[in-house]
Amino acid sequence: MHRHDDPSWYKKQPDAQHQPAFTTQPSDKSGEDFDHFPFLPATENPAQQESHDSKQTNTPNPSHRLRRLLGQVLLTLVLVVLAFWGGWFAHQHFTQTFDLSDQSRSYSQLIQQAWTDIDQHYVDRKAIDYKKMSHAAIAAMVNTLGDTAHSHFADPQLAQHDNQRLNGKSTGIGFYLQQNPTTQQWTVSQLIPSGPGEKAGLKPYDVIKSINGTDVAGKDADVASQLIQGPVGTKVTFVIQRPGESRTRTIAITIAEIDTPNVLMYYIPESHIADIQVVAFTTGVSENVRDNVNKAKAMGATKFIIDLRNNPGGSLDEAIKISSLFISSGNVLIEQDSSGQRTSVPVLGNPLDTTSPIVILVNTYTISASEILTGALQANHRAIVIGTKTFGTGTILLPYTLADGSVLYLGAEAWLTPDGRSVRRIAGDSNSGGIQPDIKVNPNQSRTLTPNEEQQTHMSQPQILNSGDTQLVVAIQYLNGQR
Repeated sequence: MHRHDDPSWYKKQPDAQHQPAFTTQPSDKSGEDFDHFPFLPATENPAQQESHDSKQTNTPNPSHRLRRLLGQVLLTLVLVVLAFWGGWFAHQHFTQTFDLSDQSRSYSQLIQQAWTDIDQHYVDRKAIDYKKMSHAAIAAMVNTLGDTAHSHFADPQLAQHDNQRLNGKSTGIGFYLQQNPTTQQWTVSQLIPSGPGEKAGLKPYDVIKSINGTDVAGKDADVASQLIQGPVGTKVTFVIQRPGESRTRTIAITIAEIDTPNVLMYYIPESHIADIQVVAFTTGVSENVRDNVNKAKAMGATKFIIDLRNNPGGSLDEAIKISSLFISSGNVLIEQDSSGQRTSVPVLGNPLDTTSPIVILVNTYTISASEILTGALQANHRAIVIGTKTFGTGTILLPYTLADGSVLYLGAEAWLTPDGRSVRRIAGDSNSGGIQPDIKVNPNQSRTLTPNEEQQTHMSQPQILNSGDTQLVVAIQYLNGQR
């Protein structure tokens, strides 16, 4: 999730594409280790100083010379003492820091050396693209961190799209893609209601085989994102594999401007249940949740389903605000910095509803801020979680804007549930991380019902129970057993 959903932007540097990304040493010095210190102010040569003094008076004064000599001796002694204690203090307090920076500097010089070698010696000069080289290097560095599907590099265009998405408006294809950590296949995780993807017939869990003829299995996020970008009106062709079907489907989607709804709600009068779907944790979503809960209560709702399946996350602040609607006291999460220091994040106070039965629906694509909300309500015994284990991000994402407008999104802090559970997935271990549900129910990958569809066809409770959405059915059955 993002700590800040409106990152600041640096001014773009002119002609940045044609400048080397790193400051490099000359090729014959590239293997040496250099320390750089700021220059000290220049001092005059003692002979010159003596000459100046001699010009000021024709008759040297012995007492002046003695005082000057004593002053120089005292100054020298003071400098020696300061140097000794300064060196001792630095050794005692900064030795480990210097060791760490030495290692960092040593390996960063490899990157500088490779950049210089390519820049100076590669035969095909037209093939050298400084922008692509720098962006690819940054993306590769982030990928080594193993912060699966969270820490990432975004070029200026993608960064702008991310910022728009957090504010609920964007231009695109109308659905979110998620890469399976095990199979490396790209899958439709969340469809924006009434967006281009939903209108074209895509469904959650559809596996994307290719985009515009390019096989995307195993490709990184930067490759996939580039294939689905373009101006409004651009057609993007997808070949998909739908679960349970042997043949692939080809679907063309037109890029369009999208106004993403934050929250969808459908009231089931037979059981007084409000089915509330939080689409993403965009700016203002907490107020939308509050409004929909109040609206549902006015209609007669006494029980609530909060559907966080396929939720891609978003703003941390919004996750804290929504949690605080249903918890009277206690913590929403625990933050942990790189040194292991932990800080509890309490609820905000003035809750909306602390007693009505709540079920949270989750699956493997419940990610980031949606996991914060799930963990907070589960640990505080405020909701029952139904579905399958969540994705397991476990880090708080902070944006670091680079000089060309690209953004480095880094998991700068870890987070734990209020009872101290770590949810972070360990790279290469699909069994690690995530939030375990209280009631495990495997999804029907060919059927995921949403309040939008329920509303469009005015579904009754029997129709919903016969829809085939196994997780939603168990949620309704559970709440029907609650008073």
